Amino acid sequence: MHTIRIFDTVVKKQENFWNNIHFHPTDAIEDEWGQRILNEVAKDHVAQTVRMYAMLEDIVSMDENGKLQYDFTENDVRMDYMVEKGFQLLISYNFIPPCIAKNTEVFSVAAKGKTRYKGKVIIPSPPKDYALWEDICYEYTKHIVGRYGVERVKDWYLQCYNEPDIPTFFMPYLKPEEKGERLKEYCKLYHGFASGVTRAHVGLRLGGPAIGENVEFLQGFLHYVKENHVPMTYLSVHCYGVGMPGLRDGLTHLDPMNHVVKNKKYREILDAFFPGKIEMVVDEWGACTEGCFNVDECPKFMYRENEKFAAYYGKMITYCIEQDAAPTKTMICLSGQHEMTVDFSGFRNFFTLNFIKKPIYNAFVLGARLKKNVLKWEGEAENLSVLPTRDEEGRHGVMLSYAAPDFEQEIESFHGTLAFENVYGQKHVKVWAIDESHTNPYGLYLKNGYSPNLTKEQIEVLREEGNIKPVKEYDCEASGTLSIDVSCEGSGLLLVEF
Repeated sequence: MHTIRIFDTVVKKQENFWNNIHFHPTDAIEDEWGQRILNEVAKDHVAQTVRMYAMLEDIVSMDENGKLQYDFTENDVRMDYMVEKGFQLLISYNFIPPCIAKNTEVFSVAAKGKTRYKGKVIIPSPPKDYALWEDICYEYTKHIVGRYGVERVKDWYLQCYNEPDIPTFFMPYLKPEEKGERLKEYCKLYHGFASGVTRAHVGLRLGGPAIGENVEFLQGFLHYVKENHVPMTYLSVHCYGVGMPGLRDGLTHLDPMNHVVKNKKYREILDAFFPGKIEMVVDEWGACTEGCFNVDECPKFMYRENEKFAAYYGKMITYCIEQDAAPTKTMICLSGQHEMTVDFSGFRNFFTLNFIKKPIYNAFVLGARLKKNVLKWEGEAENLSVLPTRDEEGRHGVMLSYAAPDFEQEIESFHGTLAFENVYGQKHVKVWAIDESHTNPYGLYLKNGYSPNLTKEQIEVLREEGNIKPVKEYDCEASGTLSIDVSCEGSGLLLVEF
């Protein structure tokens, strides 16, 4: 038995940066299945901020006289719903409407199927006229400010485009010797965006470039913004732990410390241009890239269905706090939701085809129960990460993340005791677990020998397994030290509360 001593000494205060999501596809917000997911997310307080696309291609067209026309109907249905649910929003102004695109012959999909959701594609072209792009950004911003009020919108994040450094999303037709044009065109795109947004209202949060991975692109963008005095109130970046090819081929393994390294690098670059002045938002993260692919492309993506992803999430949070690498917000990217054909196939999402909650969803449920004050602790146990927290009223939440360094090796169960110092009086204790045997629908699916063609009765059994509940709950009296025994069967995530 290992003993972890937890002291009533606050080592830092940490706002919750980890309970946020990128909901994809955005146009599922208007559909019953998308709202079913988001209803649950709102009820369980799983997400504070939700990133969504403006989907300007659904809004903007041009009449026969070359005048831009706007139809905000679909946008308003989506956004009204999100506002009603109480989400803070990050709105990515993309993609380029075909009517103003310079090149409409090349398109992109960025999905497993032949098209995106509802048969749509991406026009990855810059505008043929940046004045038209600025007008679109102005009209869109004016509309949302007018509809939802400046007091609400000023708390949102307005963002220019998505991953312009990656050819899939921006100018894929460039020749290798022309790749520098991608940065030049994006800087124009951001400048027009910033001009349009600020023309609609000064004082809104605006930022970019939502890069995928290209550090040189980021440096070039920040140089342009600084030299040209273009407004930017936050930096948006994407941070994936590893790439799919390396994971698939065994060249690398899942490692939440990679988020620490990348976050610090992004922050270092940002501070070199704007020392300590601008917040940093990771508006997409994942343990691995390629959320629109599943086990067909990478068999190791089954981690997305089991307890190991929950442990990864807990370790990522813990490492970022311990290493002072926490962004203002980090948003898991939920992808492939519209392309599922069976329940457990390794897409990066919260729910299976038949609306069974995955371990990663319940990890977010537990993450929302952590407090702002991070406490001092002592002890050591191989493969265990510890994040003890409490609030000002004395409510404690301790997250324990347990997994092998490579998240592949099978490890023995963990058994230990949390010993809380300076605790007195009657306490109500809850212990929650996501591991091989608890809150693990895929694990139960395997144990019971189910086939992909689940019966109604089997679906209900798995749904019930996905409804997280305490594995221990009891009252006790503390007189200076409170000891709580905990166990984790193999990899997993625990939360202890009192």
